[in-house]
Formats: sequence, C-alpha cells, structure tokens
Amino acid sequence: MAKEKEEPTGTGVVLEAARREKMRRIEELGFDPWGQRFDGHLAIANIREMEGQIVVDEAQHSTGPKVRAAGRIILQRKKGKLIFLDLWDWSGKIQILIGANQVGETNWELAQCFDLGDIIGVDGELMRTRTGELSISAEQLTFLSKSLETPPAKFHGLTDPDLRSRMRYMDLVHTDGVLERMLRRTKIIHSVRSTLADEGFVEVEGPTLHTIAGGAAARPFNTHHNALDIPLVLRIALELHLKRLLVGGVERVYELGRVYRNEGIDQKHNPEFTMLELYQAYGDYHSMMDLTEKIITDAIKATGQGFVLPWNDTEIDFTRRLHEKNTTISSENAPESIRTMPPQCSLTLSR
Repeated sequence: MAKEKEEPTGTGVVLEAARREKMRRIEELGFDPWGQRFDGHLAIANIREMEGQIVVDEAQHSTGPKVRAAGRIILQRKKGKLIFLDLWDWSGKIQILIGANQVGETNWELAQCFDLGDIIGVDGELMRTRTGELSISAEQLTFLSKSLETPPAKFHGLTDPDLRSRMRYMDLVHTDGVLERMLRRTKIIHSVRSTLADEGFVEVEGPTLHTIAGGAAARPFNTHHNALDIPLVLRIALELHLKRLLVGGVERVYELGRVYRNEGIDQKHNPEFTMLELYQAYGDYHSMMDLTEKIITDAIKATGQGFVLPWNDTEIDFTRRLHEKNTTISSENAPESIRTMPPQCSLTLSR
C-alpha cells in the first residue's frame, strides 16, 4: 500500500491556514477578498492635516469631518467591542477605531477577519480619542485585499540583509526610511529633468543594443540578434550616440538611462544602473561646473532638505559655490595631456 503523502507542518503553514480560513469567511459574508475599485479616498497625510476641523462643544463632544482612507493594516489591538487599527499608506499612518455599535453587525463580522498586512478602505469621522490620538471613527468598512503571508515583526522590521535585497517590496513596507528614500530619489530624477529642460536641453532615448562596447572601458553583456544574425552587446555608456546627435546639430542633448556592465556586484554596485550624460555646444568646463552645481542644488530643493547634509562622519555644505572662482591652469604646470590638447578643445591655458 502506497504511503500517504504527509501534509507540511510548521508555524508558517498554520498561520497561513488561519488566514485562508478568514478569507473564506470574508467570501461567505459577501465580500471579494481580492479587492475592488475604491475611489475618492484621501492620502493619510492629507487627512491628518484636517485635524483643525474637529470642533469640540461645551459638553466636550467633538464633531469632525467625514473622511475616506485606504491602506495596509500594520497594527491591530482588540478590546471587547472595540478594535484599534493602525492604517498605513505611503504618506503616513493613522489610527482606526472600529466599534461594534458604530459599524453594524456585517462590518463587525468583517473586522473579525482582519489580519496584519490586509488592505482595507474606511469611511468615517475624524476624531481624537480620550488620550488625544487622532483617529478615524469607522462607519463603513471596505475589504480591498487579503494578505496570506505573515509580515515581519512590528518592532524589528525586516532585518535580514539578504531578504531586504531580494524582497525590496517587503523592505519598502516594513523598514523605516526605505520608502521615503525611494520617493526622494523619484523627486531627484524629476528635478534633474526639470533643470535640464529649463536650460534648453533635449532628452533622447538612445539604443541599448550596440555593435561595439564603446564610450567606456567595461566588460559588456553579450547577446545575439536573431533576425540580423549578428552579435550585439548591451550598452556600457550613453556617450557615442549623444555625440552623434551633437554633430547632427542638436546643440544641447542628454540621456538619463540604464547602462549595463558585466562586472562586480555588491549591495551598492549593480551591473545594471542609471547614468546621466549630457553634451552642450559652445561651452567649456566652466559651463559644465555651473550646470552641475545647478542640478545638485535644484535636486536638494526638490527633496525639501536643508543645504547642509550629512555624509558618513562629516557634513557637506551646499550653500557654498562648488567653484568659488574660475580656475586657470598654468601652461608651465599643466600635465602633458592638457598642454598637447588640440585648439578646438574647450579648455584655455593661461600664459
């Protein structure tokens, strides 16, 4: 007689089974456990800004604006006929107060099926609790998505460096500062494009498949073009096609794109990375210094930070000019590579 296959066991399996049972219960209540459209909700940060609209009368009864929020449950506390949730979205978090008498029987049954990591929508009144905590008193609950996996511990977050690198989506949710850093990077990229557009630069998208690995010294990724039956490489730099555009009359041109170098890898160095290259006609290295300074300072402004920023164990003061005065190079002290540069190159020597 064939041996029956053993069912997998373990804490993770038990927890997932419990969550699946709650998912089935949600379906029995008539809700879709995998969500639906949820329009009209505000970012939690915007809801928190409405705190000043809460009015308290002489009897200390408060009345607040009606709000609609959506987000992920990151904390849950049950106390009799009350459930306290911390709801999180990419702008912040806020406490949700669910009372059995306030939400009705069906919503209360739905709330019993909530787990950490679930995504829900809430309609209710903005209020303060007796302890002064800004909260939403729920009147209607909408289930948006069930989480079958148990999230990392609240206070420790995602601590395994290998998991953090492999599961960036989990790192964004459960490690403080990671999402903020990602959003800050987005603002920087937008700022770079905006600054260059203001300076009259044109953005282009060059080919990523090249016949030669040019523009830098690096080992490329090799591939093959089946239709043309030729070997190709992924680009290791943006340079060559931008220079061709400059020759063709595009006087200010740049590309902000991905390049690929088949070399070392660690947590701070990826074979696939973003590079900015730009070219300007009728300028010199002072033009590039001025433009570099503007790109950096505009990006700092876009992120809402001060101009004195920490760097390892020191600080960098970006209120100072990157070059306090025009630097001239004496022809007597200049390196041979500079003294022998052809006259059309945009670098002048003082004599």
